[in-house]
Amino acid sequence: MMRLWRLFGIVYFCLLPAGQLIARDEIYLTLLPEQNPATIVWFMLNIVGIWAMNFTFVVMRRRHSARVAMLDQPRAVVVSRWVYGFALLALAALAFIYIKLGGYRQIAQLYADRLETSVTQNDPLEGLGVVQALANTAPLWVFACAMLRPWRARVVTVAAFTQLVVLGWLSSGVFGNRQGIVFVVLFACLIYHAFVARISSRAAKVVGICVAVGGLAMIPLKFGIDYSKIDDLPKDFADQRMLELSMGPLSFFLFRDLSRFDVQVQALDSVSRPGYALGMGRSFVGGAAAIVPKAIWKDKPETFAREKSDIVRETETNQSDETTLLFGIPGEFLVNFGVPGYLLSFVVVAWMIARINRMGLGTNWRWLPVKVVSYPLPFLFFLFDSNVLAYYGMRWIVLFALPLALLLKPRKYKSHVSDRNARVRNENSARS
Repeated sequence: MMRLWRLFGIVYFCLLPAGQLIARDEIYLTLLPEQNPATIVWFMLNIVGIWAMNFTFVVMRRRHSARVAMLDQPRAVVVSRWVYGFALLALAALAFIYIKLGGYRQIAQLYADRLETSVTQNDPLEGLGVVQALANTAPLWVFACAMLRPWRARVVTVAAFTQLVVLGWLSSGVFGNRQGIVFVVLFACLIYHAFVARISSRAAKVVGICVAVGGLAMIPLKFGIDYSKIDDLPKDFADQRMLELSMGPLSFFLFRDLSRFDVQVQALDSVSRPGYALGMGRSFVGGAAAIVPKAIWKDKPETFAREKSDIVRETETNQSDETTLLFGIPGEFLVNFGVPGYLLSFVVVAWMIARINRMGLGTNWRWLPVKVVSYPLPFLFFLFDSNVLAYYGMRWIVLFALPLALLLKPRKYKSHVSDRNARVRNENSARS
């Protein structure tokens, strides 16, 4: 994780902000110039934050100096029969969504209509959040049923990995959600690595490249562009999104999907103004409440959308009542607690990385599924808001990893030698 984190840090804190300033790509938000005080302070705060993060790593390393070795071989486990019940429940949730929304073609049309109108006000899955979250876990539950049982065969392995893409598409891809496919494949590979057979470094790199290429190939889905017109992707993207960017959709992917530079600088500029009222943690309460169904809690607190919409209302080009731009948890800390909160977020993510690294070691192998689905959290910490991370935790941890961890048990091998010795002991005891 640390090697990946260093690579992510270089890209997130250095390359992408510098690239956006050079390209002057404005993606639904006015980009403040490099000589603006908020831009300069943002880079300085990140330098201090990274130092605070490294200091936290040193402190936690000293407190937990005892090292517990990881397993050299995959942990031989099986799951109880309850796993089939979870798989059937997840598949039933997926079937319920398709029946309620009118089938595959109708769902595809509903998503296309949503892109044409408003992604905030037009949500075909409104009120089905928990059902959809459970349906998203269906590919992983089916994979656990197939791979964490003693009767595995090569054809079963091929089928188990194939259904990840098929069910992942039906539960997420058709809704324009790439995460439901990318994360499912990633988590399944890590589970296979931990409990079935070690994946070599070479194979892991191939899988990583395939997942990355697959995620990039699904970008047109997010923009509602037909694959038959892939040659005209930049032009169609500019016409549909009303954006003229230096690298077309690639600029959108780099500077909007993987970076939070422009929105965080805008937030820092707003928070620095005299009289700005900090949220003091209000949005985090709203983010935690976001996973509670409205039928249970009708008057639940608003999410971070309220504060961030007020911040970008004057500079956002699409003039929507509620912005869809993500600030990342550091940006949310900034809006809630000011500059000290922004620096505190680096300490929080350092603690998170240390906890994930120690999870599932030694005798705590049972919690490896939770560790597997927690690997992306330190990276998503800088990309998602609290309500999105809360939904991530509900979908992948509460509805999948935690139940799976409780259903794991060591596989018992019967030895012919021990059976023969036991028979001899029984015969001797009977003679005596």
